[in-house]
Amino acid sequence: MSYYEGKAVTLMNEIFPPAAQSGGGEENFDINQAVNEAMAGLTMDDLLTRVKTTASAPDASEARPVRGGRPSGVADEAVDNRVRRGVVAAIRGGSVFVDLGGKSQGVCPLEHFAPSDLNLPEQAVRIGEEHEFVFAGYNAAEGLVLLSRKGSVNHGGWDQLHDGDIVEGVATAANKGGLEVKINNLRAFMPAGQVDVKFTADLNLLVGERFKCQIIEIDRMEKRLIVSRRVLMEAELAVKREKLWTELATGQIVTGLVTRVVPFGAFVDLGGVEGLIHVSAMSHGRVSDPGKIVRAGDSVQVMILSLDREKQRIALDLRYRMADPWLEVSTTYPIGAMVEGTVTRLIDFGVFVELAPGVEGMVHVSELSSRRVAHPRQVVSPGDRVRLKVLSIDLDKKRISLSISQAQSAEMAAAEAPKVSDASAQRNMPAMPAAAPEKPKANAGVQRVLKGGL
Repeated sequence: MSYYEGKAVTLMNEIFPPAAQSGGGEENFDINQAVNEAMAGLTMDDLLTRVKTTASAPDASEARPVRGGRPSGVADEAVDNRVRRGVVAAIRGGSVFVDLGGKSQGVCPLEHFAPSDLNLPEQAVRIGEEHEFVFAGYNAAEGLVLLSRKGSVNHGGWDQLHDGDIVEGVATAANKGGLEVKINNLRAFMPAGQVDVKFTADLNLLVGERFKCQIIEIDRMEKRLIVSRRVLMEAELAVKREKLWTELATGQIVTGLVTRVVPFGAFVDLGGVEGLIHVSAMSHGRVSDPGKIVRAGDSVQVMILSLDREKQRIALDLRYRMADPWLEVSTTYPIGAMVEGTVTRLIDFGVFVELAPGVEGMVHVSELSSRRVAHPRQVVSPGDRVRLKVLSIDLDKKRISLSISQAQSAEMAAAEAPKVSDASAQRNMPAMPAAAPEKPKANAGVQRVLKGGL
């Protein structure tokens, strides 16, 4: 039997199955009837054409394993969408040859790797590195498995993309709406709000950069592909945030970056988690403008005051490196001492006076003057230097009670004390004897006549 005769028999078996497969016995099988039914509508030329076409494709059972360790008859679907790790064995031109283990070798486009410098694509990958790859097909002629870099889009294009896939792309242009991204041979768009977790003022700075992004919308009919980098960044931050919460503790000294300054303090990024330096924790003294202490972008060392994992809040302190002036208040400003200070602010029931940086006391409205005062502005103004008397000290609450009226009374009493003493001394001096009357001179009342008739 010749080769084509054998193929003809095989084809005949495919066209009409044996009687055993139809459920009948050999005695009921009519070969002539089966041939006539199978040949209905077919000429001999049609049959020979089908025999030759079938013979031109090698049978999978007769295929010999070729270089790469995979028979050529194995369907590509058998290896599609499978992820395997491989080691880079060689780099030639725009192809990366990968050792998949055993006798299997694959090839992956060089453009599927992300170089640090887009002008030097050959530096994107090095021999000996291990990566994850996805089977994309098989080259029977070369005996190589066609690979796609995990995270890249190979030449399959739209058919391989799905909503939620993570891909690699290069920003090619920027406009007011966002970034144009090239993902191998496909064009995608990244809205400005999906570029970063924070606002990016100048999108042109990202042009030319290669990064990973996630497909958030795909329309194969309209050839529209929308991607997001922010989604991946938020996922990474969530992982960092969860890890950081397990590492932070009260009392730790940490370094962070000031992200924004607000009237009540400043927010600091600790590496995925934000904390707040309240205005009261920026200095021992009163801070009217937090922007004078820190600015956005400053790197600061802070101490963790408190942690609230449920509300995701962290209180930070910038004063831990500063000496607390209240430690010396009792000795520097003892009760009853006369001191000087500067009026810092007025309130309805009194005024605040700064005695030293970080030390502030209050003068109640009743202690401003000996006369009745309706409002503190009638007596003092912010910036005035005043003399005060220390009335009381509360170190726990860091409060000092002061008095202007008592200080004035004490000074007036001290000024009048010398006058009273002088009067008393004069009254207590012994009486002096009376002076004797002066005797008249002998020539008194006698007019002397001078020479010359004068």
